[in-house]
Parts: sequence; C-alpha cells; structure tokens
Amino acid sequence: MKALIIAAGRGERFRPFTDENPKPLIPLLGRPLIERVIDAVKATGIRDIIIVTGHLGWKIRSFLGDGSKYDVKIEYIVNKRWQLGNGVSVYEARKLIDENFILLMSDHIFNPKVLYEILDYQMNYDECILCVDRHMRYVFDLEDATKVLVDKDRIIRIGKELKRYNGVDMGIFLCSPIIFSILAENIRDGRYTLTEAIMRLAHDGKMKAYCFDDEEYYWMDIDTFRMKEIAEKMLPRLEAKSTFLSVDWREIR
Repeated sequence: MKALIIAAGRGERFRPFTDENPKPLIPLLGRPLIERVIDAVKATGIRDIIIVTGHLGWKIRSFLGDGSKYDVKIEYIVNKRWQLGNGVSVYEARKLIDENFILLMSDHIFNPKVLYEILDYQMNYDECILCVDRHMRYVFDLEDATKVLVDKDRIIRIGKELKRYNGVDMGIFLCSPIIFSILAENIRDGRYTLTEAIMRLAHDGKMKAYCFDDEEYYWMDIDTFRMKEIAEKMLPRLEAKSTFLSVDWREIR
C-alpha cells in the first residue's frame, strides 16, 4: 500500500514564516512536521510514499530527498494549482495510484496506532474511510476544525460550519481510487476541496467513519503558532505513554 501526503499549501496562518519556508518543514521539537508524518507511516510498515508539493516544493524535495535516509521510497508530484484547494492536490496523484491508499496531511501529527488500526479495514471498492475523533480532547481550535456528523459507521454531514456534530475530521483517510473520479467531476464543476468530495461520497452513502473515542489515539493539527506551542508541551508526554513505536508491527502484520 502507498501513502499519499499532501504538502502543497502555503500555510497562511504561519506567515510571514511560510513566505520563505514551506509549512511542512516547520520544526516541532526540532523535527520538521512532515518528517514526523513520514515516521508514523514507516512505523506501520508502509514504505512507498507520494508527496504532493506546491508552494516552495523544491525546498521539501531538497530536504527529504528520495526517502532513503528514512528507509522509505518517496515520489513527488507538483501541483501547480495548489492555491485552488487540497482536493486538486489529491487528484494530481491519480496516475501513480491504482489501489487503496492512505491519505494524510503534512501538518497533522498523530499516534501511528491510528494508522495501524485502519490499514486492514475491509471496505467496498467504491468507498472511502475517514478517521473521526469523537473525544475531541486535542482539538484546540474547534471553530476552525472540520466537524463531522456520524451515524454508526457512516458520515452523514461534514463541514467547518456544522452546528450539529459528534466528531472532528482527523485528516487521516483510507481511500479507494473512487476518490479520483469524484474529484474529477468536482473540479470540472469548480469545487476544489477534499471536504466537498467527502460530502458527495457521504450523500451517496459511500463515506464511512472509523471513530476513535480513546484519548490514546492522539492527533494534532499544527495550523498556528499557538497550536505548535501546545503540541510541543504535550507531545513528549503523549509519545512516552504510547507503546506503539516499541513494537515491530511489520512482523505482527
């Protein structure tokens, strides 16, 4: 299985830092955000990674290289239309993926156990799965978070403006290639966000939710300087409590 990491946006809420530096390279406890995401992917046994770049993408490629220093293989795709929305970035990867894949954001830090939980989830060929945070303990900017209304294992509605919701989008997906067909139609209609594609799949009953209620499954969206400060205080304790990285999960799988 491959992992697709979206790393194309400017990171407006980190300006002026991101005027000259790509957001995925923002250091968190001395290590770039995207490097931490790569480590989480590697911890679950996945070695093939595709990274979609946009704003200052050459700096990301220069820093990460071909992935050999992380013991993974990294391929790059350039999204020249990165200003339009993250759905376009996902769509740009369509020629490199023809099977189910993991979709991640380059600025979301999470317990690798979250990813491990969904890897073997059985879904239909025309479905996608979104990880949903039900406890919401680590959501420190709820107003900006993408809310989700879930009924059992189905996503009913999704959006930042939802008034009625029971979870938050974690930015971690298990997708089938159907997502590319949905994105193609949406982009033709001028709808460029990944959330809009999820809404369409949900309307068709094809968007499933994998819900996490336990605080052990931590995740954080590092979207502001304040969130970075909070994460740097909390992450050492959370990582120390997690036993996931001390186990060779590839042997167990």
